[in-house]
Amino acid sequence: MSAPPASPREKTRTVVVDSERTRLRRPHLWALLAITAVAAAIRCLGIGDWSLWVDEAHTWRDATMPLHGDNGFLATDRVMYPLTFLLLRQLIDAGWIGEDAASLRLPFAIVGTLTVPLLAVAGRRLIGAWPATLAAALLALHPWHVYWSQNARGYVIVVFAAVIVVERAFAYARAPGWGKLFAIWLGVGLGAVSHPTGVFLAVSFVAFLVLRARPLTRGRIALLAIIGGALAGGLPWAVDHLSPFQGFLRSKSTPSVTHFVLTSAYYFRPGALLLAAAALPLLHRFAGRDRSLLLGSFLAAPFVALLVLGNWRVLATARYAIVALPAVVLLAAFACAHLGMAAMRARRARGPALWLLAAALPLCLLGEHAFALVDYATVQHGQRARWREAAAFVRAQAAGKPMRVATINFPTLVYYLRPGMWRGVVAQEDLGNDIVQIEDWMVAEGRDQTKERVCEPGAANHLAWHRRCANERGAFFAVVLTLPELAEKDRDGSILAALREQCEVAMHLPCWVGPKDESIYVYVWKRP
Repeated sequence: MSAPPASPREKTRTVVVDSERTRLRRPHLWALLAITAVAAAIRCLGIGDWSLWVDEAHTWRDATMPLHGDNGFLATDRVMYPLTFLLLRQLIDAGWIGEDAASLRLPFAIVGTLTVPLLAVAGRRLIGAWPATLAAALLALHPWHVYWSQNARGYVIVVFAAVIVVERAFAYARAPGWGKLFAIWLGVGLGAVSHPTGVFLAVSFVAFLVLRARPLTRGRIALLAIIGGALAGGLPWAVDHLSPFQGFLRSKSTPSVTHFVLTSAYYFRPGALLLAAAALPLLHRFAGRDRSLLLGSFLAAPFVALLVLGNWRVLATARYAIVALPAVVLLAAFACAHLGMAAMRARRARGPALWLLAAALPLCLLGEHAFALVDYATVQHGQRARWREAAAFVRAQAAGKPMRVATINFPTLVYYLRPGMWRGVVAQEDLGNDIVQIEDWMVAEGRDQTKERVCEPGAANHLAWHRRCANERGAFFAVVLTLPELAEKDRDGSILAALREQCEVAMHLPCWVGPKDESIYVYVWKRP
């Protein structure tokens, strides 16, 4: 069957549908096989070594808690994006995986690995076969994608869905059809039921359709700017009044554009973002308007929406823009390929020097990713605080006695110190372990986790209450926390001051992830 004709607006000087430039031939397939093998090895390496962090512990809770009832999974707001939790629940109940860290992460490592060759297959018609193969290599080594591929959360499925939606959206733009439109919305649905950020796929697709509908004259640009401004102005109100995630919004109620910008640079990598931005005009000139509008929409829409929210309503982090990752990688790969070929044409070098000149940008990006992966696997401990080691230390110090642990990370320490809790099958030796969340209202009001009044208000009185509870049961007491997360609960510093007065640091587990301090401190009572 012949390829559909290009639209009148489409320039096809470099990349055309189903041309020699877009077909994956034997060299591409061999390269993709090697790239996929590397991707699989990286995503399996150390998959069970890193500690669970708070969101992964929430995933374990939601996959093992009762399904029905007032306190069951179906009564929570996670039922609005249930795929991750129901998938793990079925795999655990069927006995295909266990509840250890490696087992909980394995399905996501598989999805992350499959996304690598899928990106090349989906991207070949957008940017060409060799640039799409390079995009697959960039994704295979991308530290952020590796992180989510080793993470029991739905983000990596959102990336998988984004690749499908981008490819089907381009096919629909070339030759509209109900089957393609159904596949697009199926991909959007897959992303949305994996994580709420998948909804940005719908926003990006609609933005693409609107922008390509007619030529962008000055008048239409002005009209779109007015409409966009109105939508941006109404977005914070809509989030405030219509979002079903009000609890999350209250916990992230300190908006900061700076935070979003810094996390965007850290997660997406500065070099890739700069090349992606440079690729848009190049793609428009050398590959056509539709391609630049498509990838530009899937790149810009999530960023614009999150910038608006991050400025006015909520502390937005770049991980909520992860739907843009395929567009960023494809655009960066196209810029590398195009600029490399331009450099080859401009210089009169021959032989290896010519090819090294063309490969300079890709090698810089791949090298940056590789160096970041070394940090990820060593000093960053999988970009996770070392909760497993902290829990093991507390358990060893307790020496068989029951434990009372106050912490800012209740879900993760429950996973390590009261395994089986959400199933109601806690082992006999762990039944006496109490894990208590540190909350600012508990300290300020002198209440326990059930909101019962237990002591006079204040941090010193709160610690004294913990001491009484531990002594009454002959329990070993420890406070386990990271200082930045404690600061969110301890704005006046009174809790930390009381801790330093009454307790001492028994263990310090350093871990820095970019600019964020993930180091854990284990406090115990000062020796008499």
